[in-house]
Amino acid sequence: MNSYNENDMHNQNEQEEVVDQEVEQVEAAQISDLEVCQQEAAMWKDQYARISADFDNYKKRMDREQIQWMQTAQTMVIKDLLPVVDNFERALSQKTDDTANLYVGIEMVYKSVLQTLAKYGVKEFAEYKQFDPELHEALMHAQSADHESGQIVQVLEKGFMIKDKVLRPAKVTVAQ
Repeated sequence: MNSYNENDMHNQNEQEEVVDQEVEQVEAAQISDLEVCQQEAAMWKDQYARISADFDNYKKRMDREQIQWMQTAQTMVIKDLLPVVDNFERALSQKTDDTANLYVGIEMVYKSVLQTLAKYGVKEFAEYKQFDPELHEALMHAQSADHESGQIVQVLEKGFMIKDKVLRPAKVTVAQ
């Protein structure tokens, strides 16, 4: 009987070892599955962060492009208005006694146009002394006893800037 009990015990020990091994394998598989899930979760989290950052960059780029487009459209319209300002100035320079009443009306409209341009950051060049190729376009050269070489003798068409950028260069006559 003793050998039967020993065999039973031996079989029981072997079965327990097999069960323990199976439990270890199942635990190892579960740990492996958990690690795989954690890696996948980290991958998806990283992918979400990248896509979110890409979308934020896209929105910022679209906002910048929209602002740039609006500024370009605004500049084009304002450039088209500058000849109107020139014509108002020409009309105002022709004042006579007969046109005095008309002059007042034209002057009011002219000032209104200038106020609207100023509202959008448009301003006339303030100084016309020394020729600057970035600000002026030399149409003619002239001899002048009153001016040194390179100085502006006459402004043929005023120059304008919009927010510190040249909108239209001034057309000038430069002393030789």
